[in-house]
Amino acid sequence: MKVIGFTGNYSMEAEAIHSYLMADSSILYSGRPFFIPDFAQRFIATPSIVVRTGRLGKCIAPKFAHRYWDAFTAGFTVQAIDSDNACLTALDRAFDGAAVVGEWLDVSSIDNADQQLVEVCVNGGVVAQHCLAHMRHPLGQLLAGVSTRCSIKMGDMLFTGDAGQSHVLKPGDRLTATIANRQVLDVKVRL
Repeated sequence: MKVIGFTGNYSMEAEAIHSYLMADSSILYSGRPFFIPDFAQRFIATPSIVVRTGRLGKCIAPKFAHRYWDAFTAGFTVQAIDSDNACLTALDRAFDGAAVVGEWLDVSSIDNADQQLVEVCVNGGVVAQHCLAHMRHPLGQLLAGVSTRCSIKMGDMLFTGDAGQSHVLKPGDRLTATIANRQVLDVKVRL
């Protein structure tokens, strides 16, 4: 399974969209606490809409990409800032727990899944309200682009971009999200 993240895909101010890889051990599912590691001075959580792939594919044409994802949810990517080892900076987005993932919603059970509003909150305050249709580079382009570099496999996850305001994590913080008024994510931050 691959976990692929994108930055800048919801912001008109961002100059470019970048991608990065996370380890499968980075995944932290809703309901489990996020423990702040001790290898960096700060950890920043950024909301994202997450898509799960449901088919095997290689060199997918953008017009067929809608066939390759089967579920979506809200999530956060967590990045270490000022980490203690310059040799390991590639892992500042790939450490255990860095990919916070909510409960999956099956695309086939929701009309116009790409239009469903995803609302993400930190400590009860809204930090993001987006849907997949708001992306600068549509999901079809992202999936097609990824599939030219590596095969898409069932269960791969795409964090589609920084979909809102980042937050420096502190013990006691609570990360939540809803899609169509249904809570899909609830994670407490601990030391």
